[in-house]
Amino acid sequence: MRKSEEFKDLKAKVTGEAQFTSDIQLPGMLVGKALYPSYPRARIMKLDTSAAKAIPGVLAVVTHRDLPHAKFYGPIAKDQPIFAIDEVHYIGDMVGAVAAITEEIADQALNAIDVAYEPIEGIFDAEEALRTSSILARRDLTSNILAHHSIRHGDVERGFSESSVIARQSYRTQCVEHLFLETESVVAEWDGDILTLYISGQDPHSDRNQVAEAMGLPTNRVRVIYPYVGGGFGGKEEMNVQIQTALLALKTSRPVKFIRSREESLHTHIKRQSVVFQYATAAKADGTLTAVKVVAVGDSGPYSNLHPAVMSCIAELACGPYKVPNAQIDAFSVATNNLLGGGMRGFGSPEIAYAYELNMDFLAAKLGMDPVELRLKNGLEKGTIMPSGACISHDPGLKETIRQAAESAQWFTREKWLDRKPEPRLRRGIGIASVWHPVGIGRNLEDHSGATVEMFPDGTVLLSTGTADLGQGTVATQASLVATELGIDISDVRINPLNTDFVPSAGVTAASRSTYMMGNAILDATRQIRESLLGLASEILEANPAELVLADKRVWVKEYPERFIELSKLSNQANFMNKRLRAEGFSEMWHPPEGQLDFKLPNPHSVFAFATDIAQVLVDIETGLVTVEKIWAAHDVGRAMNRKAIEGQIEGGIAQGVGYALYENLQQERGRLINSKLSMYIAPMVHEVPEIEPIIVEFPVPSGPNGATGVGEPTLTPVAPAISNAIADAVGVRFTQIPMTPERVLNGLRSKES
Repeated sequence: MRKSEEFKDLKAKVTGEAQFTSDIQLPGMLVGKALYPSYPRARIMKLDTSAAKAIPGVLAVVTHRDLPHAKFYGPIAKDQPIFAIDEVHYIGDMVGAVAAITEEIADQALNAIDVAYEPIEGIFDAEEALRTSSILARRDLTSNILAHHSIRHGDVERGFSESSVIARQSYRTQCVEHLFLETESVVAEWDGDILTLYISGQDPHSDRNQVAEAMGLPTNRVRVIYPYVGGGFGGKEEMNVQIQTALLALKTSRPVKFIRSREESLHTHIKRQSVVFQYATAAKADGTLTAVKVVAVGDSGPYSNLHPAVMSCIAELACGPYKVPNAQIDAFSVATNNLLGGGMRGFGSPEIAYAYELNMDFLAAKLGMDPVELRLKNGLEKGTIMPSGACISHDPGLKETIRQAAESAQWFTREKWLDRKPEPRLRRGIGIASVWHPVGIGRNLEDHSGATVEMFPDGTVLLSTGTADLGQGTVATQASLVATELGIDISDVRINPLNTDFVPSAGVTAASRSTYMMGNAILDATRQIRESLLGLASEILEANPAELVLADKRVWVKEYPERFIELSKLSNQANFMNKRLRAEGFSEMWHPPEGQLDFKLPNPHSVFAFATDIAQVLVDIETGLVTVEKIWAAHDVGRAMNRKAIEGQIEGGIAQGVGYALYENLQQERGRLINSKLSMYIAPMVHEVPEIEPIIVEFPVPSGPNGATGVGEPTLTPVAPAISNAIADAVGVRFTQIPMTPERVLNGLRSKES
């Protein structure tokens, strides 16, 4: 059996050979730890580090006073302090940090820092924070509204007046933890004036740029290396302890390793924060949608981070994957003193999908119309102009995902096979949800990728990209693409370790963009080499390049297979004759030319992925316990490049979606985390993951690599609304807040009875 990159990757993880950031050991390395506040909102009245510095084995104690350059950072607005200066604004603000020879001594130093706080009244409800009379989350703010995204499309009042039925409802989603296996981890080392950072992250070149800016360094003096990364889901897309670790290493002239404990991670890094929706959908008697009106209020915590972009995505997707002629959408990113809000798998789409898909079922019930038929009637099509101003530029696979999911689940004959009451206390139901998800960062934003491909004289290849593989199989997919284009085995492709000194920027591993962007960059590079090889082969075989086939490690004439040359001989000859065997590939996100469309948002998307889930659930009406029995998951992937990887993404997304729907909830009380330990945070176990039937639908995207598009995030997005709609089908109660815990289900059933 040949060892492919995928096989080697899996073996390394299973056997423990894989080296993560926490595994790195450097001579003289110190332990870094941080001090966090006792209050979610308070003035710092005293901050004395002298006693901590005097402890033997403590080599550095740093606060905001020790920062060499910048005091603040942030990907959108630089409004988050690297170290708290005169106030703390949430329980995850870093007040100071220490570097010591052992973890025990580091803890002693933290306890020895003399800090006194004067508690200040904070704001902990996003809807309340939206009011002009509310307490401000920070003194420097004039309003708690960090961003307001407004879309006006058509005439919404006319749309409602022309309707026969209106479905109005409020929805609320919860605060959720990313639960990556590896907590935030950084190792920093200075070699003269060169800073090297080993990071568990999602965007190595962004990490490099932000650290360089914060430390006041030229970018070429910062090197970022990613070892294996133990998951991210968006939680490692932004800065966590990179800058502070670099500062500690600078102060001590020794390597420093900083690993957050699980409890620290729960308190400090960004979350999928809660969102409240006021939602209204209007339709004619035949089910034709006429208008949608949405107000969404999202909790950002005290700083911007990427939360305004999350709320922009919510505004863009608010009408769902449907033709809506009139829309009024307002999405607010609001500052509070709760945990930080930011990006998580789906980047706002799971939140808004819960609202628009529950409202579609609510509307179907008011119309007396089948939910599948309502979706098929209104599903977007090529040429549809969305409320954001974006145009669906290619044939979307949305309706085909609905059809195939419905067919696989035998939706239209469900009353014949679905045992709705298997026991007196059990009720069974089935529900559907269809979604769309943008691919890429958005128009008018940096969104490009580079790749370098080099073939050696023996026909083997080295691929260099800056893509962070978070465990989703990116390495295998990229190696497979190179192998297919150059006619070699995947085992002949080696991926260069991720080091910003040697690999081109690929952008962030997020936004379902990795396959799309890196695929195009890799194709750009490999096709240059392929053209070079076929050009030389045409001379040797005396045939037009168009008549040649490159596959199975050789090139032959299509009509005369006996006329061939081995690829190893061809590549060796190409090298000797100074032919191109190394190429740079580049891709940028596709968008229609300026002036063609009237965009209602500054950063709309142009490429989308589509999916439909059908969930079957069993509800115990005595305990409120919901069991998800099966999910049929149909995903339009453009073109399937790696079917096993796609199925793995579907399975992982559904497992995460079940947790989002039924279990997971970071509970906060006035800025403090109630379930502050992992043992107190309920997530689904393996036996609670349902039977999954993945359905791969292929509607090629013209701008994608061989027609492929993103698939990572849409796998999570439809799960919760499909489960909720299935519960409503089972017990006749619509749940407008997640997670749908047994307590909420029982309360809903009691409300129905009363």
